Amino acid sequence: MKWIVLVLAVGCLANLSLADSKDVGTRYRKPPANSKYALQSGSDIDKCGCHEIIAKLKKVESNLLQLILNLRNKYSYVSSELTDLKKQVKGVSWYVGQTSETGQSVNEQLLQSTILLAQTMQSIRDLTIEQQRLITKTFLTESILALEKRSQEYKPPAPEGDIVYTSCDDERITQTGTYLVQDAFAEPTKLICDLESPSGAFTVIQNRQDGTTDFYRGYSDYRSGFGEFDGGDYWLGLDRIHNMTSSGDYELVILMEDFEKNASFARYDNFAIGSGNDFYPITKLDGFYGPAGDSYGPVVGVLFSAYDLDLDNSESNCAVSNRGAWWYTDCGNSNMNGLYLKGVSGGTTGMFWKTFRGENYSLKKSRMMVRRKPAATTTTTTTTVAPDTTTMEAETTMMPETEMTPINGMTAPATNPPTPQRRF
Repeated sequence: MKWIVLVLAVGCLANLSLADSKDVGTRYRKPPANSKYALQSGSDIDKCGCHEIIAKLKKVESNLLQLILNLRNKYSYVSSELTDLKKQVKGVSWYVGQTSETGQSVNEQLLQSTILLAQTMQSIRDLTIEQQRLITKTFLTESILALEKRSQEYKPPAPEGDIVYTSCDDERITQTGTYLVQDAFAEPTKLICDLESPSGAFTVIQNRQDGTTDFYRGYSDYRSGFGEFDGGDYWLGLDRIHNMTSSGDYELVILMEDFEKNASFARYDNFAIGSGNDFYPITKLDGFYGPAGDSYGPVVGVLFSAYDLDLDNSESNCAVSNRGAWWYTDCGNSNMNGLYLKGVSGGTTGMFWKTFRGENYSLKKSRMMVRRKPAATTTTTTTTVAPDTTTMEAETTMMPETEMTPINGMTAPATNPPTPQRRF
């Protein structure tokens, strides 16, 4: 637009210059010869300076024509650039249209995927609920049959009235049985105290002997505990286990027995689990020994998993595939809270300890129990040396050794082994 205005302005100046030149030519036109104003000689024309004015006007006209030519060239260049710009704008508009259509198509596909994912998750939830129902129905008959044989099984005596004991280490507890203890719990809790081992009293945190209690449960049940705390099958509860093992140094013993009456054990010198805020990770587990073998493995830091909260170290949900709840590092190492299947199961859904009878054998009995490690006993011997009466103190630490002794068809710790090698 600025170039157009400039061209019009230059054109107007050119017209004015031509008009002035004509006017000047008319104004200084030579008068007729017979006019009384006719000049007497050519020198008078030169005196008016008309030739110089005309020459300057012609020079201005030439400059204006050159300027107009330059403006036309620039106009052509600008017009060409505008044409290219229009083409580019059209191209960009086409791409914008294509991008908009593509984005709309992607949004539609995402919406369909979201709907399909929601339907899949609902199907999985329905399938899990149905599996739980099927499992309950499948083992209901076996549980009823097992109830008939419970009278033949060993059952610890019932708690003695309303007496609350400080812990299973209470001196008033003199035999294995079910007692109401305070320990490190928020409130007194009924549980089994196992005193069959000469090495001390153990607190039973898991007891399985006949399959009457369903152990395929959700995370909340394992957190609070469940089962028959009067001496039957039960799980003490993750909160209570954490409160106990965080209040001191504890050791862990796992007793196990198959249906051929072969008994074995696994023992760990140090055991503890974390709090529920961290999903009950194993914080201590070392010092293993025992003929059953170590089917825990390196599990420090591993979280507790149930079928409704998958926190294991496997790509699959081990709690669902194994029908249990456990500190899973791999679905095929141990599953002591699995189903009660009575022997060879053909899968990993039973209560198994891989290094004892393999992952496809469901055990008959399992008892997990912990014991507060006794403080080291120190004996001070004073020797008097004459004549300067200098005293010397020697400290010796007394730690109990262990060996195998039976507990109702199972095994438990005992003292004074026949050989220096430590055994449970």
